[in-house]
Amino acid sequence: MVEENTLLSVDNLKLYYSSDEGTVNAVDEVSFKLPKGPATVIVGESGCGKSSLARAILRLLPNNVDTYSGRVKLDGEDLMQLGKEEFRKGVRWTKMSMVSQSAMSSLNPVVKVGKQVAEPLHVHDMVNSKGEAQEKVQEAFERVEVPKDFLDRYPFELSGGMRQRSVIAMALVTNPQLVFLDEPTSALDILTQTNIMNSLKKVEQELDVTFTLITHDVSTSSELAQRAMVMYAGHIVEITDAEHFFGEPLHPYSRKLMASIPTLHEEKELEFIPGKPPDLQDPPEGCRFADRCPSRFDKCSEEPPLEEVKEDHRVKCWLHL
Repeated sequence: MVEENTLLSVDNLKLYYSSDEGTVNAVDEVSFKLPKGPATVIVGESGCGKSSLARAILRLLPNNVDTYSGRVKLDGEDLMQLGKEEFRKGVRWTKMSMVSQSAMSSLNPVVKVGKQVAEPLHVHDMVNSKGEAQEKVQEAFERVEVPKDFLDRYPFELSGGMRQRSVIAMALVTNPQLVFLDEPTSALDILTQTNIMNSLKKVEQELDVTFTLITHDVSTSSELAQRAMVMYAGHIVEITDAEHFFGEPLHPYSRKLMASIPTLHEEKELEFIPGKPPDLQDPPEGCRFADRCPSRFDKCSEEPPLEEVKEDHRVKCWLHL
């Protein structure tokens, strides 16, 4: 990957949670670079650490954090050197924002949608008047194809799809460089999912914004993503362009994921991944996918590095190293 095109650089990022049963290694020494422009999907099973990774980058941390360390750079700026208030004012929502999984839980049911979408503008002193804020909100609504009269409606008066579009508008209203989309179309019907993905593609073309899509739904991610990162048990196990991921993945976990998805153009016997993911309170030594991997051999008792095995294609697997 060309260094000059790197928007986000993450090195040895850790986010561990404390629980009554022990420490959960949700994000465990994760390193990657995210380019400007093309959308990236972070895909993996539920509980693998995808959402925790985004929250670690945005410092949206719960109270039960045990370990939080590593380096995060945005456009060359080391964000981990910023104080809590400095990060809140100068980075979160102004340079990076996030669309949470449940739109209804992100919106206050007793406050009109337009006022909520405008809130980041006022909090970060990005407008001088309510009129200017309303104008920017209208622009954001127009980008995601929400009628302007919806500004004066309450969340419960909107459909699930329109609520989700409103939350996306809130993430875009400050014109951030990077937007994380955490399961942005979950719990929506197929037609609404497709329409929202089409709107996001349109926004990506019109604005200088980089989307990072977090999902376990591989088929939906193919609509938007041009790059793919596969996450398993707190680790990134494969990074490549979308064409190679959807057509020729290398990691055994990625291969199993793709083999479990039906296709329209060919008949195939769907596969499943045997066993269950490891307990992140007591992760195994060596490759974390080894116990479920059909290609396991002796070397898998040692943890493999995430290495580039082809041009712009990195994989964490001894089979390819």
